[in-house]
Amino acid sequence: MADQTAKIKICVVGGGAAGLCAIRHLVGNSKFDITAYEQTNEIGGTWVYVEQVGLDENGLPIHSSMYQNLRTNLPVRIMNFPDYMTMEAQEPSCVSHQEVLNYLKDYTKHFDIRRHIHFNTKVEYVRFEPSEDCNCDRWHVRVKNLKTNETEVRYFDAIIICNGHYFNPYVPIIPGIESFSGLILHSHAYRKPEEFSGKTVLVLGAASSGIDIGIDLSDHATRVYLSHNNDRLTGVLPSNMTQVMGVDSINGTTFYLKDKSTVNADAFIMCTGYKYSFPFLDENCGIRVDDNYVMPLYKHLVNIEHPTMCIVGIPTIVLPFPMFHMQVQYFLALLEGRVTLPAKSVMLEDSTLKTLRKRHAHRLMDQQWDYFDSLATAAGFERLSPFYKLGYIAWSFQRHANLLRYKDSKFIVSEDGKNVELILPD
Repeated sequence: MADQTAKIKICVVGGGAAGLCAIRHLVGNSKFDITAYEQTNEIGGTWVYVEQVGLDENGLPIHSSMYQNLRTNLPVRIMNFPDYMTMEAQEPSCVSHQEVLNYLKDYTKHFDIRRHIHFNTKVEYVRFEPSEDCNCDRWHVRVKNLKTNETEVRYFDAIIICNGHYFNPYVPIIPGIESFSGLILHSHAYRKPEEFSGKTVLVLGAASSGIDIGIDLSDHATRVYLSHNNDRLTGVLPSNMTQVMGVDSINGTTFYLKDKSTVNADAFIMCTGYKYSFPFLDENCGIRVDDNYVMPLYKHLVNIEHPTMCIVGIPTIVLPFPMFHMQVQYFLALLEGRVTLPAKSVMLEDSTLKTLRKRHAHRLMDQQWDYFDSLATAAGFERLSPFYKLGYIAWSFQRHANLLRYKDSKFIVSEDGKNVELILPD
């Protein structure tokens, strides 16, 4: 895709887990010249817990969505990057956000990643610039040093977007919400359960964060309502935590629910997810987001309009770190010419909406294993070890059955990686 006598200049946007993974695979290849930009002063992205909410010292929105007591909802053994298996926790198999951040710091040191990252540097603007004199399109990237306020424009042959997808809250429109006089926040700004002591809290949403935050609150709040429209959870919940239907409207402290019933609460936490956001991309980059459906992407990854750009980490309900590992290797194989893209019409068909709702377009769930295998097969690199899939499936079953204690299970992988054993706590 570029003059093979010169190094391929690659820009990596973001120093979270996906960005670190991208740099790690670039570092070992002499064909690439790497520059990475991270707008905070440290690596780790959303895994960096910061107590403050709102804006940071540079006047930018706080990126992290970590809360004080967060533990992973996956056993860390299957969260490891396949080429750096150092998170070994067996019992309990789910660990704190600090332990995951320590792992990312160790990964960064082990692969000598840090020297390629420009910290406190915000990517402000990215534009595609087609070449008129040779077959070497390029990317115009303007960055700003947040300490000096100086801006700089650099040009790259390829760009890997790793800006994270858990920082721009999705806030639903709820009639009457302006009449609510209690505390309202999105899970992005939730930090400590003690702040809700003695309160009745309505938590909207029962995906991972809604359930986990609801349970976290239960030791301090008087009552927790878990409000959602999904199938009812069948696992045991704390005695002061009750499932109710989703919120239809609000009047004062009264919540009118979808089944016409009402509950009263004096705090409201929206665990309603996040919006994909790429505010720095010019329209000519070709990327559009419609109700969280990012398009046009081939294999949920490669920008079909300009295949020297990829966006890492779009699929959800997956094993994130192993997915980054697979996606990055596929894209680098594409840049090296070891992967040939199909016709544009085939890629556009691959990117068409295949779910009933646009906002579910990138949910992979059980499809993630075929997806990972397709990347590995096309680019000729190693597939994930079987224990990732076996562990994920066993874990999903256990989680639904034992919401309160599943994180304390013992997670054992056989030496050959072909068998997984889960032992519940006594």
